[in-house]
Amino acid sequence: MLTRHSIEAALLVPTPTGLEKSIFDATDGLREYLAERGYHDYATQAQGQDHKVLKQAYLVRPHSLEPTQVSLYRPATKNGDPRIWLGHPVRSYASAFNLLALAVIDGALYVLNMSDPSVQVSLDDAGSPFRKLVDRADHGDVVASELLGLLRQISSKGFLRTLRPGDTGIGFTLETLLGIAANSKQAPDYKGIEIKAKRSRIGADKSRSTLFSKVPNWKLSPVGNALGLLKARGYVDSDGRLSLYHTLSALGPNSLGLALDFDAEKDWLRQVYHSPSTRTVIHDVTWEIPVLKSDLAAKHRQTFWVRAMCRGAGQDEEFHYVEVQHTRRPMTANFVALVEAGVITVDYALHKKSETRARDHGYLFKIHPDKLGALFPPPEVHALS
Repeated sequence: MLTRHSIEAALLVPTPTGLEKSIFDATDGLREYLAERGYHDYATQAQGQDHKVLKQAYLVRPHSLEPTQVSLYRPATKNGDPRIWLGHPVRSYASAFNLLALAVIDGALYVLNMSDPSVQVSLDDAGSPFRKLVDRADHGDVVASELLGLLRQISSKGFLRTLRPGDTGIGFTLETLLGIAANSKQAPDYKGIEIKAKRSRIGADKSRSTLFSKVPNWKLSPVGNALGLLKARGYVDSDGRLSLYHTLSALGPNSLGLALDFDAEKDWLRQVYHSPSTRTVIHDVTWEIPVLKSDLAAKHRQTFWVRAMCRGAGQDEEFHYVEVQHTRRPMTANFVALVEAGVITVDYALHKKSETRARDHGYLFKIHPDKLGALFPPPEVHALS
């Protein structure tokens, strides 16, 4: 519901004791969100009342924004565990175990009671004070208009033969037609806009879209490198190669016993192996979550998801690019939850090249197109023909 209106927020559930005092633990997710937004960084804050920080905040009501004051501090006792005080008005604003969303907008903190139906309704009311605050979408993007015009010119030519057979042909062909040279850089494709081309076939579309590729941090990974991963978890494919082409999910181990999990203390996403013989979970591979979020934000500041009708196969396959979904600014705070829910998965795509070298086609973080709304604000949809 928040993502639909481009609202990125941290979540907080008040306990009866916390609500009585209006004091709550500043959880990992809340601390990270406040720091990313430049609102407050607990990591640099000393303990004690002398270092307490007071700031203006607002309780979001259906027809008003009620001022309150927040206090962000680390007490001198109890190891200085970070706390946030939301002011006395919060007692009448929320009940114990409601779901509160804390959103930083233009340097101020806004508290939304997402368990209050009237607050939910007000989010869809363009005339409510809070909606007026967040409705600042920029529809005058010159580069996006330029790219849209080029895509419409390509679409007007109808079906075009692929310039490269195989799965990557649809993207390679489109980028070549746009004059974009093939490269392995992680930067967006066209003047800051990422382009993702996708086949559209008759019937249900089960394929996922690649969000980005990220090599693990091998220094933090017990397997050491890609070749070590292959030797530990690979299998011999039909060509006699040691390979590892499989999808990883946090919902549970795949047929190879591989799964994703989290080390919350270290802020890591890990690939683990569930050993059936020892009934243990073995840590193989590590990604650092802040790095993943940063790469996601950089890669998809603006993205054109281009849909194409296709016909034929192999070197005779043809594409007709027919539609664009234009998304902006992914909600990186949602990333961990979406991995936990199995919405975002990781694909391994590597095989042994020689005795000393492995070849990989990326460590691909993927999402189904139907789930983009959980990560991005609502897209602008443009027909190309």
